[in-house]
Amino acid sequence: MNDVCGARTAVRLAALRLAEDAPRLAAGSAGAYRAGLATRTADLRRAVLAAWLGGIPEPVIAADGRLPRALVHGWIADGFSPQDTSTTGDRATQRH
Repeated sequence: MNDVCGARTAVRLAALRLAEDAPRLAAGSAGAYRAGLATRTADLRRAVLAAWLGGIPEPVIAADGRLPRALVHGWIADGFSPQDTSTTGDRATQRH
């Protein structure tokens, strides 16, 4: 049960961090903005997949992260590994 709560909390926190950091990142250079958003998005994608691998249904993950269900489904379908740091979603370069 703690793993489920922890995974759901991780999704919520990653989504919140992305939303809160975006305006601050925009105040910097364009490169820093892109890099910061890519990092925060990768963190959120890893949290989403970890939650799904922990047995949390896609609709619950989407609600926790305030994300469109189609986005959550796409990230899961892409097989984004928690150890992977890419944000491209390119299945050819992902570990399965």
